[in-house]
Amino acid sequence: MTGRYRKPSFDRTSSNSTNTSKSSSNKNNGNNNNGNNNNGHHRHGRDRSNSHHRKPQSKSNLWKGSQNKDIGNSVIVQMVGMQSDSHTVYARVDPSCEATPESLAAVPVGKVIEVMVDEEWRYVAKAILETGIHVETDSYPSAAELLKLGAVWILNETAYASGDHAHARRLSPKDEMDTPDWKDMTLRVHVHPDRFFVAHEVDWGKYCKGLLLDNCTSATIGGKKAHVPVMGFPDKKDGVIVYEDTDIGFAVLNKPGGMPCHSTLSNHAEDVVSMFGAELRERSDDKLKNPFLSLPLRVEPEMHGLILAATKKECCSYMTKQLESGNTSATPENGNEQKKPKAGLTKTYRCLVCIKDPDDIDKIENMVGKIIEHYVDVKSATPKKFMRFRPKNSNHEWSKCQMKITSVGHGKNFRAACVSSKYSDSNDCTLAHRLWGPDHDHPAEDIGAKYVMQVDVQLMTKCPHQIRGQLSALGIPIVGDGPYGGGLCEMRMHRHLWT
Repeated sequence: MTGRYRKPSFDRTSSNSTNTSKSSSNKNNGNNNNGNNNNGHHRHGRDRSNSHHRKPQSKSNLWKGSQNKDIGNSVIVQMVGMQSDSHTVYARVDPSCEATPESLAAVPVGKVIEVMVDEEWRYVAKAILETGIHVETDSYPSAAELLKLGAVWILNETAYASGDHAHARRLSPKDEMDTPDWKDMTLRVHVHPDRFFVAHEVDWGKYCKGLLLDNCTSATIGGKKAHVPVMGFPDKKDGVIVYEDTDIGFAVLNKPGGMPCHSTLSNHAEDVVSMFGAELRERSDDKLKNPFLSLPLRVEPEMHGLILAATKKECCSYMTKQLESGNTSATPENGNEQKKPKAGLTKTYRCLVCIKDPDDIDKIENMVGKIIEHYVDVKSATPKKFMRFRPKNSNHEWSKCQMKITSVGHGKNFRAACVSSKYSDSNDCTLAHRLWGPDHDHPAEDIGAKYVMQVDVQLMTKCPHQIRGQLSALGIPIVGDGPYGGGLCEMRMHRHLWT
């Protein structure tokens, strides 16, 4: 399985669910125990927004509509959010239950998570029986796997009720047997964490055989090709290291597409920093200490290609300054004149775009070297609307976006490739199906694409979705970028970073 794993979606809130839990005491503020909340719109019980601007709530409202489970010795585990669309469950040991203080203090974190996972499977089994859907077991990790992935957080309930997330802490397997003070501590569990299985399909401690041995690229220092030790090449999985200098403190990695550079809210294990950091820790003499690792270049999860990893603070600081000084300066509001880039490093994004109008090929070629400008409301929902001119009399905060197309096509004689499926036995039809998948007879025509073309882009400003939105505004959306008009494909890996 490659790419980012997408969890199955189904509605578990359309019918009432039954719960075989024992009844809790009357001290539970009237919380029922059968999971049948008469007020269906209030089933979530609390505001689960991950935003730091979440509105404060009273602590008494946090556990309204909770599902309760007696785990023995009169200890009650409370859970809120079992049927939420966000797949985020809050769980704790009810401090008002009839259990003795000793029994309450003896309940570990791992036990509460196990109870929550068991109850989650009840809903899954019910949905399978009612709808007949197929559910991948990897979508529902065990308690130990959730801790390993970093999908469990512990937070102070008083701080949470006031809207403060500063006291939330991510838990790890070593915290499984911890017994927190359940009077004011709550677990936040992402029961369906983001999964990036492609992270396990490469060897993070070996060199990239596919690039180095196939003469696709070569790393040189002082004009001399870098030496790669034979023992550094992988036996089974291909490696990710293209070049590494432990003295200066950096490495060039061939990042797979379909995984993030940094951890997400629900996954702290299957990202570039975590995977390569674990390899660096294995090499280290002190395996309990996390080595320094930072990525001066941050790219989207779907993007694949070469990225720079700094393994020493001095190198990271130097590279960051070089990247900042290498950015091409943006043009003034009333001028089109391009400023000369300063000395330093530059980032170029190579994209495969859809050409819907053949005349756009010449139009885009004429834009090479020119600064392209749009305006966008960065706070708007996806897909964001990129405007050619700043709208007047608008309450939105419009940010200026500037980028430059540095080159188009592949070489001098190959500008674009036809993806028309007019003839079923043509190679162009095969290319269209390779890009958008075999599920449709005419995938290119379905989105109005006639050609695809390679475009290299440099950014002069930093705005969310800038490359995607600006290219779409030019009428040439990125292949596979569904929200911006590029259609959908099984693996959105047509964006590649070159440094």
